[in-house]
Amino acid sequence: MSLLQKVAGAVVSKFSGDQDQAHLVEAAMRLFNDHGGLQGILDKFTENGMAEEVTSWVSTGENMPITAMQVQKAIGKPALNEIAQEFDLPPKEVAEKLARYLPTVVDRLTPNGKVPRTQSGLLLHALSMLRKD
Repeated sequence: MSLLQKVAGAVVSKFSGDQDQAHLVEAAMRLFNDHGGLQGILDKFTENGMAEEVTSWVSTGENMPITAMQVQKAIGKPALNEIAQEFDLPPKEVAEKLARYLPTVVDRLTPNGKVPRTQSGLLLHALSMLRKD
């Protein structure tokens, strides 16, 4: 698990108090790492017909929802199965949870309506969120 995954999980745990949600955020961050960073995963969703949804997550307005089927379409069954094994959950449940939390994760990592250009920029932003009360 990368430092960015751990920090992202800590950020969510701090804001929500939900350790299960924090683990799923770590899984989302792993997806980011496996698919070319935050921009890479956003590109996957955009390429699979979810450009409007992705734009809403990054922008400063309200986040549009996605479904578990859309998550599966964008990241593929192998990635879902791998995460499911890691958390000892059925792949369908992982897809449902990612559909629920991914828009919020992206939104929190892009508060100014811009995707950080580098992993280090993303990490610095996540660390700054930990310092906020």
